[in-house]
Amino acid sequence: MDDWKPQSRQEIALSQDADELLYGGARFGGKTEGGLAFLAYDTEYPFYRALVIRKNADDLKDWVDRARMFYKRLGAEVVGMPPEVRFPKGGKIITGHLKDENAYTKYQGQQFPKMLIEELSQIAREKLYLQLIGSCRTPHSEIDPQVFSTTNPDEPGYEWIKERWGIPDIPDFNKVYEKITSEGRRLVFVPAKLEDNPIGMVADPNYLKYLEELKEKDYELWDAWRNGNWKGYGIEGSYYRQQLEKAEQDNRITDVPYEEGLEVHTWCDLGIGDSFCIGYFQVSGFQWRWIDYDEFEGESLVSAIERMKAKKYRYGNHYAPHDIQVRELGSGKSRLEIAQQNGVNYIIVPRISVGHSEVDEGINAVRTRFSTLWTDKTKCDLGLKRLRRYHKEFDDKRGVFRNQPVHDLNSHCADMLRYWAITDFDKRPFAPTQHRPSLKGYGQRR
Repeated sequence: MDDWKPQSRQEIALSQDADELLYGGARFGGKTEGGLAFLAYDTEYPFYRALVIRKNADDLKDWVDRARMFYKRLGAEVVGMPPEVRFPKGGKIITGHLKDENAYTKYQGQQFPKMLIEELSQIAREKLYLQLIGSCRTPHSEIDPQVFSTTNPDEPGYEWIKERWGIPDIPDFNKVYEKITSEGRRLVFVPAKLEDNPIGMVADPNYLKYLEELKEKDYELWDAWRNGNWKGYGIEGSYYRQQLEKAEQDNRITDVPYEEGLEVHTWCDLGIGDSFCIGYFQVSGFQWRWIDYDEFEGESLVSAIERMKAKKYRYGNHYAPHDIQVRELGSGKSRLEIAQQNGVNYIIVPRISVGHSEVDEGINAVRTRFSTLWTDKTKCDLGLKRLRRYHKEFDDKRGVFRNQPVHDLNSHCADMLRYWAITDFDKRPFAPTQHRPSLKGYGQRR
């Protein structure tokens, strides 16, 4: 590729021998071309196979268009549907997108010594990423398996990416960050900013102007996109951004210890399959205290209850949404019945209306009651992150936000808090004939 030369940060990224390389930070930092160049190595081997992943099909089309021009200089052609890049000596680049969670296991059993994941932060869970890169392997010693991912400090996967690579809030763009996992894998993060792509800045000077306009509307998002900072930002369209900012200003997100003299009341949300979350609350007068938060995935309800028991809190009421009463096809039992058999008698949070209006009213209830809430910054850290990222859907065609939330991994915590907010706790919304909820043998009232 004599007519293409890497820019300085691209060259640094391409020189790394990491098992997992992460490249990026600020937008427009030359990530896409860096990824294209990464896949151009080793294409002289007839057994060369690489996999390119984008989150959705539309973004993949854009990558394929750029790949067609980039690899033309190597004599490659793009053919087929889904598209493949085929090199003269038999090497191939396979393309794919992740339309649903089943797509992450689609490539199991296949072998790709090179894997490029574009916009990694669009993958919401680290577990899904690990499932995907399980296919990055080869029986051929001539090629070392390597995953090259590009990203910005945004989107649902922001938190786990920052933690996995050990990325500081404000990266030094003159450094390369290295981390060795407990399994001995070498992870490298090469930060890049707008100035690291001078060719792009000359080609599209209006992009910088667009970013400067964004600064007035959303400073934190501008800071992430323009400066590549990883401090965390409030997603545009976030439902609770103002409430969270006010809580921080008022020092209501702080150390909130469990007080043994007060009962702990729980609210939960049930997701699809084994997805489950629990919020733990205490109340003193008009002050509510969110002291703890748990999320479960891939665990049974029984396992979740056992973990709840292990906390040894002195429990009061336990609240659940109406769908806990739905019977499962396999067992014929509802999760309400399963909970009762394991010592937890849930109170059903009454529905206030049907459809989107129910969600809207619940969101408004959270906003209204948030000023009464003190939250433990450590035990509820994950819950707070979920709330910061709970946001409205955006209509790309019309350029406006829809009046409905995005349903993703942040929704469960937001729904749990919504059930808390609409519960008329003082009136105890359960029939007198119901038993007062408890955890048998664990923290019973004295």
